[in-house]
Amino acid sequence: MYYQDVFIINNIKYVCVLQRIDAVVQGVWWLPLSYGVQVHSVQTVRAGPAPECQVHIMKRRLNFNKSLDRRRRSMLLFSVLQSTVVGTRRTIDPRFAANLTLYHVNEANYSAAPRNMNTADVDGDLYFDLRSRGLPLECGVWRNRSFWSRLDCVNAEVAVDPSKLAVTKFILEVDTRFGQYADCNIDSESGNYSCDCENVPDNCTALTPSGARDHGAHCNMSNGCMWDSRDNQCELFGCVNITDKTECTQGYRKCLWHANASQLGIGECVPPPGPPPVCNQSQVGFLNLSLQDWGRHGHPGETLSRIDYWHGNTLAKFRGSWFSTWSAGECDEEEEEGEKEESGGSFCGWRLVRVVKKVAKTCSDAKIDAALVKGDADAPWGARCFSTLSPTDRANKSSTGWIECFYDNVLGINGSSMLMNHSSPNFGIPLNELHAAWDDAFADVEKGGCPDVT
Repeated sequence: MYYQDVFIINNIKYVCVLQRIDAVVQGVWWLPLSYGVQVHSVQTVRAGPAPECQVHIMKRRLNFNKSLDRRRRSMLLFSVLQSTVVGTRRTIDPRFAANLTLYHVNEANYSAAPRNMNTADVDGDLYFDLRSRGLPLECGVWRNRSFWSRLDCVNAEVAVDPSKLAVTKFILEVDTRFGQYADCNIDSESGNYSCDCENVPDNCTALTPSGARDHGAHCNMSNGCMWDSRDNQCELFGCVNITDKTECTQGYRKCLWHANASQLGIGECVPPPGPPPVCNQSQVGFLNLSLQDWGRHGHPGETLSRIDYWHGNTLAKFRGSWFSTWSAGECDEEEEEGEKEESGGSFCGWRLVRVVKKVAKTCSDAKIDAALVKGDADAPWGARCFSTLSPTDRANKSSTGWIECFYDNVLGINGSSMLMNHSSPNFGIPLNELHAAWDDAFADVEKGGCPDVT
């Protein structure tokens, strides 16, 4: 345990630090902080407290009965420099702290710490994973049959060679006073992660140059902007821009439709009541997927395609939770005095407790595929379709036949043509069996788990 106080002599700021072990104070260090981290004066007190400590700080009788050897002095000095010179390590308010087991899918070369990234619980990640298994069709021969193609096929975490991806399981300690969820993705140009709070618009005008280069991929409705191809610029997008009633009430953002409210008397789309969302980067963002209805309503001029049914029904099956963790809320950052005053204290939003395991996504996918292929043949929920495929399609997981059979087993034989809900009968493989297949990937290798690729 350390005790410290500050005093000034001859315009030099000193810190008197005392280390107490078993109620015995062992040493005092003076650090002239006005010169940064370099130590210009170090004194070890062997008998009795330093006069400056006695007069300016302690004002109590202390008995020093041990001296510090050189090694222990170095260790103490290092600890003091960390705790007093570099800054104070922020912590999570213990009243609201909780440990969560979360997962993240991204390219294997990225750090395990989810800085400016989205993470999920097991059901949230299963939704993200399994809804993406139709990408060879969604971004291939079926491209633009669904609204999802405009989002997924330009997402560097989604539309990427699976052999480059890894799934990381880790324990995260979080402050459970969750904030607005943010969409966090990789910038295709810089390779860096960045986040945008949902329904909190970016500076859309600033996105026009990049939008011109990527045909509006960086200017999309998920960050409150929309690419205007007529003006060739990125513009603010919100409820007031929507003219279709279905899109207004059932689209990506939740708006309200006021009939006959516009000057033309044809109805008007307006923001929902209540205060607008606030993007607080110090908080962990949270999204309850059971409250979303993505892919379950056709967009104006579009009818639901198989891609839409796969997306919407996968969401209804798994539900789950998504989280966003800004780098500004990480506890590993050091906080100086000025920052502490601005933040209102030394608390933070999240910290990485430990990485459980990082596995190749191809290995994780193989665990789920094996469970589906086996169940397809002999389980009550099996669609009995893999055996009907041609040898070529059975060997090609990107083929139309294999992907359709995959979803017939995940969602049931009706899951490709009608909307299902969590209580629908014949909704494909039970969740507990999918959970078991997912967990197998993170088991010890000796027990059939995937190798660690950290």
